[in-house]
Amino acid sequence: MIRPLAIPCGETPLAATLHPGEGPLAALIVSGGVQTRAGPHRLFTALAEMLGAQGMAALRFDRRGVGDSEGEDTGFLGSADDIAAAASALRREGLADIVGIGLCDGAAALALFGSASGIQRLVLLNPWSFDSDVAEMPAAAQRDRTLRRLLNPRNWPRILSGGIDVKGALKTLFSKNTAPQSALSARLVAAINAFPGRILVPLSRGDATAEAFAALLPALGAHVHPVWLENADHTLTRPEARQALFAAITDWLAK
Repeated sequence: MIRPLAIPCGETPLAATLHPGEGPLAALIVSGGVQTRAGPHRLFTALAEMLGAQGMAALRFDRRGVGDSEGEDTGFLGSADDIAAAASALRREGLADIVGIGLCDGAAALALFGSASGIQRLVLLNPWSFDSDVAEMPAAAQRDRTLRRLLNPRNWPRILSGGIDVKGALKTLFSKNTAPQSALSARLVAAINAFPGRILVPLSRGDATAEAFAALLPALGAHVHPVWLENADHTLTRPEARQALFAAITDWLAK
């Protein structure tokens, strides 16, 4: 039976929801931004229900200062204790094999703090890798997206009719500008490469946050498995995008 939990985290309990499973495997789901444990458009509720139907437990929680949890919100970079507390709560429930699943800066938090929390595997959905609050697509990602737009036959009628700025696209494509790696992206690369378990990285095609993280993939180890979700936005609002994510997670866990 699905039940609420109050997870001790220092002097502030975390509001959480536990979806039961049939074995020791469990998902620890970490929201991004100030999203509550339900996730954007109830994405994480749907994910927990999908995992539960397959016999896998799932824990959704609100970090301090977000949703139903009191305290001060220190942002994802201050959420190490929250993630550790949630992971400990799963182990107290007898769920020792933990897969961390996070979106955006929740994914970044798992990459940074998951290993120290005793999490064995990670699913990083459209991880945040910017030092600023605004997602600015790196030059390399811009060039890759521009090339794909120009080579896509679906766009050729718009190119011929002037609906796409070909001159501007070519300028972007042949630009030599490169943006310096952010401090956060450097931390993420180091943390991900040091993570001892397997990592799945689902990325929404065309999402600036996903495209920026994709520029880091060549620097990551062989334990990282990226998968592109076509026709998907940042928070997977389309049903077909959610189904693609659920299928990717299911297939990856089965390996």
